[in-house]
Amino acid sequence: MKKQIPLLILLAALAGCETVYLPTLKQVPVYQSDSQIEKPRAYRLSQTHWADVSKIRDEATRLSYQVSQGEITKVQAAQYLNRFRIRLVGRNSVDDSMYEVYLRSAVDSQRGAITTAQSKLYIQNALKGWQQRWPNMSAKPSNPAFTNFLMEVMHMKPLQ
Repeated sequence: MKKQIPLLILLAALAGCETVYLPTLKQVPVYQSDSQIEKPRAYRLSQTHWADVSKIRDEATRLSYQVSQGEITKVQAAQYLNRFRIRLVGRNSVDDSMYEVYLRSAVDSQRGAITTAQSKLYIQNALKGWQQRWPNMSAKPSNPAFTNFLMEVMHMKPLQ
C-alpha cells in the first residue's frame, strides 16, 4: 500500500495537467506606426506663471519684513517661502534645486559663515547654472516660478 501512494499522487498530478488551460499564442500582433515623426511642441510656461512669480515675490516681501522685525529668522522665512511655493505651484526639479541652494545660503548666512554678498553670489551662480542647462533640457517644468522669482531679484534673465 505504501508503495502505491506515491504512484497514485503522481497519476493524480498528471491527470490534473490535462485539465489546466494554457493559452497559446497563434499569431504575434504587430502594430503599425506612422512613419512620420511628430515634431516636439514648442515649450510654453504655464498660463499662471508670471502671476505665481508675483505671488511668491509678495510673500517673500512679507516674510522679509518679519525677519527685519525679528519675528522670524532667515531660515524660517526660507522654509515658509518654500511651503508657500509648493502649495502655489507644486514641486519641480528646477525649483527644488534652487530652494536647496537658497536654504543653504540662508543657513550659512544666519550662522555667520558667509556675508550677504557671498550669499547673493552663491545663489547667482546656481541660477547661472540653470540658465546654461535650460536650453538643452528635454523635460522642462512648466512653472519654475520660484527660480524665476530669484532671477528677478538678482536682475537676471528668466527661464522661458
